[in-house]
Amino acid sequence: MTRCAAALTLITLAIAWVSGCRSPPVRPFANAGLDKKTVANADSPTKAARESLLQTVSFAEPILPSQTDFFAGSVAERIPPSADEFDQLTPWHLTLDEAVMLALDNSQVIRDRGGRVLTFPDAVRTTLDPAVLRSDPNLGIDASLSAFDTQFETGLVYNGGGSSVNSAFSSGQFGVFAQPETLAKMGVGRILRSGTKVSVGGVGGYDEDLAGGFYAAYGAEARHPLMRGAGTQFNQIAGPMAKPGMYRGVLISQLEHNQARLEVEQSVSELVRDVAIVYWELFFAYQNLEAKRTALDNARQAWEREQQRVAQNVSPADVEALARQQYYSAEAGVRNAICGTTPGQTGVYNVELKLRTLLALPTTDDRLIHPVGPPLEASLRFDWQESDALAQVNRIELRKQQYEINKRVLELKAARNLQRPQVDLIGKYRRLADDPSTDTALFSEALQGWQVGIEYSRPVLNRRENAAVHSAHMQLSRARAIAEEQRRHITSELRAAFIELDRAYGAMNSMAQSRDASLIRLNAQSERHAAGDVHVEEVLEAQVRATQAETQFQRSLVDYNLAFIKVHHARGTLLSVMGVGFGEPTINECRFALNSPSVFARPEDFKNDDSELRTATTPLLESSITPR
Repeated sequence: MTRCAAALTLITLAIAWVSGCRSPPVRPFANAGLDKKTVANADSPTKAARESLLQTVSFAEPILPSQTDFFAGSVAERIPPSADEFDQLTPWHLTLDEAVMLALDNSQVIRDRGGRVLTFPDAVRTTLDPAVLRSDPNLGIDASLSAFDTQFETGLVYNGGGSSVNSAFSSGQFGVFAQPETLAKMGVGRILRSGTKVSVGGVGGYDEDLAGGFYAAYGAEARHPLMRGAGTQFNQIAGPMAKPGMYRGVLISQLEHNQARLEVEQSVSELVRDVAIVYWELFFAYQNLEAKRTALDNARQAWEREQQRVAQNVSPADVEALARQQYYSAEAGVRNAICGTTPGQTGVYNVELKLRTLLALPTTDDRLIHPVGPPLEASLRFDWQESDALAQVNRIELRKQQYEINKRVLELKAARNLQRPQVDLIGKYRRLADDPSTDTALFSEALQGWQVGIEYSRPVLNRRENAAVHSAHMQLSRARAIAEEQRRHITSELRAAFIELDRAYGAMNSMAQSRDASLIRLNAQSERHAAGDVHVEEVLEAQVRATQAETQFQRSLVDYNLAFIKVHHARGTLLSVMGVGFGEPTINECRFALNSPSVFARPEDFKNDDSELRTATTPLLESSITPR
C-alpha cells in the first residue's frame, strides 16, 4: 500500500507539473505585462495609476516568427530623428556633383519630385524602356526585321484517300490529284528587301498507280512586285505585309526607338534639374536655420538683460515679458526651421528627405546631408540670339517631335505606294528529279514545266487607300503644327527664364545691401540697450528686421542659382553644363554618367565682370534619320 500510495503521489505531481507548464494562448491585445496591483488600480482615477497603465499596456500586435524576415529591413532602419536630435546627427558634406552622380548611379527608375511612381507607375520612365521597346515582338526593330527572315518548311504525310500532291513552295499546290501515297516535302523561302518573294523546295514520295513507285521533284518560284509594294525603301518603311494605315517597317521602328531614348534623356534632364533645385533648397534651409538660431541667441541676450533690470527694479515686468515672448517665438522658429511646417515644407528634415528620395538613399540614418557651398554669385549674362538658337536645336521636346515628323513623312510615302495597283511579275519552274519509265503522262506533265507571267489587281474605287493617304497628310500637318507651337512655347519659356535671372540677380544685390544695413542697425541698438539708452522694444524690432533681411538675402541667393539652372534647362544645355552624358553603352539599358565637373564645381570659370556674356558649350546631337 505504501508503494502504491507513493506511485500515485508521483503521478499526480507529474500531471500537475505538466499542466502548470502550459502557457495560455497569446492574444494580440492581451495585457500580459499587467500585475495584479496594476489591474486593481486600472479603474482608479489617480494620476499614478493612469501613468502606470499607459506604460504597461501595449497595443502593438506581436510579430510572429514567420514575419521576422519580412520586417527585417524596416526594423533595422533608424527611426526618424526629432528636432532635439538635430545636433547629434553626423554631417554628410555632399557636393552638387556628388549628388548628381549618386542620382545617376541609382536611376534605373528615373525619379521625380512629384512621386509619380505611386500615382502613375506606367508613366514613369526607366533606363530599360528603349530595350523594352526594341525587344517588343510586335513593335520592336527585331520584329520588323523578322519579316525578311528565311522560312523553312518540311513535312511527312501519308494520304489515305484521294488528295492533291502538295509542294514545298509558298505559292500553293501542284494541282494534281493522286491515289493513296506517301509524301515528303521540304523547302525554304524568304522575302527580299525589294519585296520579291522567292522559294525553292522539293517533294518526294511513293505512288504505285501514277508514278509506278518512288518519285522526286524540285522547283523554284519568284514573285516580284512592279508597282504596289515594290522597292527597298517602301519595304523598309512599311514592311512586306503592310496594309493601308499599318506600317511597321524597320525605319519606323528605328524612329520610335530613338524617340524612346530621347524620352529617357528628357527624364534624366528633369532628374538632374530636380536634384539641383532640391540641393539648393536644402542649402537655403540650412541658411534659414542659421538665421533663426542667430535670432534665438540675440533674443536670449535681450531677455537676460531685461531679467537683470527687472531684478534691479530698473525695468517693469511687462517689458521682460515682451522679451520673453520674442525668445520663445524664436525658439519655435528654430524648431520649424529644422522640421518644417505645412504648407511650404521648408525645414531641413523635409528638404533633406526630398533629396534622399531623388538620390535613392535610405529615408533616414545617422547622417544628415549638408550641401557644400558657396553658390554662384557672379553676374551671369547670356546672349539671347544664341540661346534661342540653341534651344531650337537642343531641346529634347523638339528633337522628339522632329522624329515624329520624319515618321509621318515616311508613312505618307508608304500610303502613296499602296494607292498603286498590285502588278506582280511571276515565274515558276519545276522538274522531276529522275525520269521513271513507269509513270503516266499526267503525273510527269504535272511535276515538270515552267511558267512566266504577270498578274494585276486593284480595288475599283480604292477608297481605303485614298483615305490612308489623306490621313497621312493630316497626321503630317498636325505634327508640323505641334512642332511650330512647341518652338513658340520654348521661346516664351526661355524669355521668362531670362527675366527671372535678371530679377534674381538684382534682388540678390539689393538684399545684400539690406542685410548689411540691418546688421548695422542691430549692433547699434544692442549697444544702446546694453548701455541703458533705449528700450528693449527697439532692440527686438531690430532683431526681427535683421533676421528677415538675412533670410531674404539667402532666399534671393538661392533663387539666383535656381534661375541659372532654369535658363540652361530652357536652352537645352543643362546636361552639358552639369557634365552629364551617356555612360558605357549596353544593349539592355540606357546609361548616363557624370563625365566632367559641372559649372558649380568650377567657380573660377565665372569672374565678376558684368560686361562678359556667358554661354554654354553646344552639346553634340545624336544622328537622326531624315527621309529623302
